[in-house]
Amino acid sequence: MPLTLTEALDNLYTTTWQQMKDTVRDNVFDAMPFWFWLKDKGKLREVSGGRFISEPLQYDKNDNISWIGKGDAVSLNDFEFLTIAKYDWKYLVASIVRFGVDDQQNRGKSQIISLMNAKFENTRNALINELETRLAGTGTGKQMSGLQDLVADDPTTGTVGGIDSSAYSWWRNQTINMTGKSFATFGISNMRTMLNNTMNNLKMDSPDIILTSQSVYEYYEDNVLTHYRVMNTKLADVGFQNQTFKGIPMIWSPSITNRMYFLNTNFLTFVYDPMLNFDMTEWKPIPDQVNDRAAQIILAGELVVSRRRCQGVIYNIDTA
Repeated sequence: MPLTLTEALDNLYTTTWQQMKDTVRDNVFDAMPFWFWLKDKGKLREVSGGRFISEPLQYDKNDNISWIGKGDAVSLNDFEFLTIAKYDWKYLVASIVRFGVDDQQNRGKSQIISLMNAKFENTRNALINELETRLAGTGTGKQMSGLQDLVADDPTTGTVGGIDSSAYSWWRNQTINMTGKSFATFGISNMRTMLNNTMNNLKMDSPDIILTSQSVYEYYEDNVLTHYRVMNTKLADVGFQNQTFKGIPMIWSPSITNRMYFLNTNFLTFVYDPMLNFDMTEWKPIPDQVNDRAAQIILAGELVVSRRRCQGVIYNIDTA
């Protein structure tokens, strides 16, 4: 039995999306500099299923270390140094709607493909915008955790990864509040202090990317010494403007306002489920709408942090 027009279009849309999915997924994570940086560092990690995402944390050091002399005993005490942060899965869904009238009026192959590609391109752009917006925000309700959660202005309150920040000082990021202080006078010195606070003179804790707003980025670009503004070639080679502070690349996001994040992406990861990684559901009829159908593209994932103390934020920055 030959396929109906609806069935044929269902198959065409689904097959085309499957062929495009990897390219679209790359486009999403390559479109903005922070997500490109995370992907390039291998910090997009697959986790298959589970009720939650678990991140092992080291919060203490081995205390079985001592200087000894001849015949001295050594400590063999057991100690607790590991715990687990637990993050809930978050689900991002983009619906694609097809109206039967459009299907009928665009029956020619070229018209159908043109309409279909336009819908997919629009969906891709919407996904890019949503991930970038959520990155700079807070994960209220069912939304992905953002930097305002993981690298909070006030790290002494709130729960991140199921761990109460008010109870555990080792689970707090670094902060500097610039209220009442001009960036022109205090900006560079505060950036230097934030860098030292986050890295604590340890190479492994040093931030590898600075993320800020457009206005702060441009102010820094206009006013700092030229030798601070050498570009990171990896970002520049793929078309992202950047400058550096003490060798650390600085980028900006249109979704960030009056903040500057010092981030160590060795301890920041976007975790996703490979079974729900921009995959398309089956096409379903829309109730009470003749020949109208809908499908969803879905991503299951979450942005997680495994070491907060080496992340930092300078907030309430005024460049006026």
